[in-house]
Amino acid sequence: MKKIQYILLYAMAVMLFAACGDDDKGQAYGYDPTRFTGEAPQVVSTFPAADATDVDTVKQIVITYDKNIFVPPHATIRINGSFIDDEGVRAEGNQLIIPYELKGNTTYTVEVMKPTVRDDLYDFASDYKFSFTTMLVNGFDPTLFNIAEAPVNPDATPETVKLYQYLKEQFGKKMLTAVIANVNWNIENAEALYQITGKYPAINTFDFIHFHFSKPLNPSNWIDYTNTQVVEDWVNNGGITSIMWHWQVPPSKDKENDYNSYVINPDQTDFSAKNATRTSRWEYAHAIRDIDIIAGYLLQLQEKGIPVLWRPLHEARGNYGKYGGAGKAWFWWGSDGPVQFRKLWRMMYDRFKEKGVNNVLWVWTAEGIDPNNPEAGDDSDWYPGDEYVDIISRDYYHGDKTADYHASLSLQFEALRTMTQGKKIIAFSEGDAMPGWKNMLSDGAMWSWAMPWYGQDANGTPYINSPYNTEEFLNEWVSSPIAITRDQVPSFK
Repeated sequence: MKKIQYILLYAMAVMLFAACGDDDKGQAYGYDPTRFTGEAPQVVSTFPAADATDVDTVKQIVITYDKNIFVPPHATIRINGSFIDDEGVRAEGNQLIIPYELKGNTTYTVEVMKPTVRDDLYDFASDYKFSFTTMLVNGFDPTLFNIAEAPVNPDATPETVKLYQYLKEQFGKKMLTAVIANVNWNIENAEALYQITGKYPAINTFDFIHFHFSKPLNPSNWIDYTNTQVVEDWVNNGGITSIMWHWQVPPSKDKENDYNSYVINPDQTDFSAKNATRTSRWEYAHAIRDIDIIAGYLLQLQEKGIPVLWRPLHEARGNYGKYGGAGKAWFWWGSDGPVQFRKLWRMMYDRFKEKGVNNVLWVWTAEGIDPNNPEAGDDSDWYPGDEYVDIISRDYYHGDKTADYHASLSLQFEALRTMTQGKKIIAFSEGDAMPGWKNMLSDGAMWSWAMPWYGQDANGTPYINSPYNTEEFLNEWVSSPIAITRDQVPSFK
């Protein structure tokens, strides 16, 4: 009898299982396929609107769907190709709220990927992607600056005062474009930029690097700084003149007249900044002779009403004091440390004043800060002093081809502002890749001017029309709303 009961029970079970076809299997476990309609949430609108331009810098992005939605504990959202921290991402009714602080002058692409959004029936919204562009916003804060109304030299020529006031007026609003001569007395890189962009830079920088081959010291017929025609032509066409000085010196006293032996590397000479400021040493007499020659060149320009952005003794610190104190200066004028460097700078300043050089704005170049070596600190102890400097500047080379070439370098900008307590105009005096104008605006790092170096780097990569500064970038750079080119520079006469 029990055997018959077992057979009947088995037969009933088989019948029950057969009755539950493929479409009904889940119902035995509470599964109801009629709840899953396949009508997943659809996007109705976005804020900011898709493809919108001139968008305000809001702090959240909102996507509205056609029904109430839910989000899982971990949303999958990318903005400009990078996954965002999903903390704070939430659903409110039929809206997906994405906390995200937008920067100005930026194009954003937002991607919300499945399974971030679902409805109450677990229908998951498909991937959704849209883009928009934020408005031009200048993050520069003028309240952080208190820049003097006039140059540090009270006897500055009227043209020099006008140039200073122009730079002060534009600082924080505009960026002057600049290039440097190809070593010699020329505007080759300005012409190169013109060929690429159809515009000349506002500033052309010259270099007295070969003064020991020029009149009056050693006429060699291949360069003559006493012939100022190239500078006059540049200024008459509307340009601003900047001059620096790779100050070359003899390796030793017995080679003072061997001009082919002159160097700037401290490892190749016993000429020191310390001895150059001590009246009893031969280096002092030599330094005064050189300074007087340079003063003569500048006085020629002064007679013609030409003001000059004067950037001597640049990058003095080099690696001095870095790497646990084992770093060295790159140039002889920094090899004896900050105290001696400051004395040398002030000696040049005072000597120029004695010679009547009143057409220069003094530009001091800092090494800024090293984000990869924060313990090295800044180089504020190399700063000559507020009374000897009109403009503080930074030379910066990215080098690494994976770097964000056109970052604003806001950390460097802020380091210089802090170093001088906002009392000085700040310029990007030299580098490989130029700061991008949108990044400068967004971050408030509004360099007074920016200048790519001439030639190419150690790997043979040019600084102009290359991965550092492509043709596309340069065209955008000179035509941007913040750029000042030569045709926009006023007269300082």
